[in-house]
Amino acid sequence: MELGRALFLTGAFATHAFVGYALVAGLTDADPRIGLVFGLLPDADFLFPADWAWPFVHRGITHTPLFALAVVAGGYAVGRQQTSTIGRRVALAIGLALGSHLAIDSLSPKGIDVLFPLRTSWSPGLPVHSPTATVFLWTASIALLVWDTDEQRSI
Repeated sequence: MELGRALFLTGAFATHAFVGYALVAGLTDADPRIGLVFGLLPDADFLFPADWAWPFVHRGITHTPLFALAVVAGGYAVGRQQTSTIGRRVALAIGLALGSHLAIDSLSPKGIDVLFPLRTSWSPGLPVHSPTATVFLWTASIALLVWDTDEQRSI
């Protein structure tokens, strides 16, 4: 893999993970590590063998609302085994993290298949993984974390 591609992917992975972390940390009382893991989860499709066909490709099944719904429901079911409150907390955290990844990628030129299993995608074609957009996403995430910390200190 060429250096430019490796740096691009590293930046994209880190951004998805950090945005998920910030959303979970700033908007829920769930463990923010949930945001790190589930903010990055859709990109697990990079681990699929190269000779697999659609939907087991990058931006295939793991980048769909149907996948996100299944994972959120699974998180709710696992958390609910302790209490329904924990189930809701975990489901919300997973939904925010996964949703942020899908929202970011849906705006990119490639988009995502919103109506999976139909192969339909629409996108405004924004450069959401460009250096400028990456700086914006990191700045907004840091601002959310700072805002959350300030809010907690004032209570």
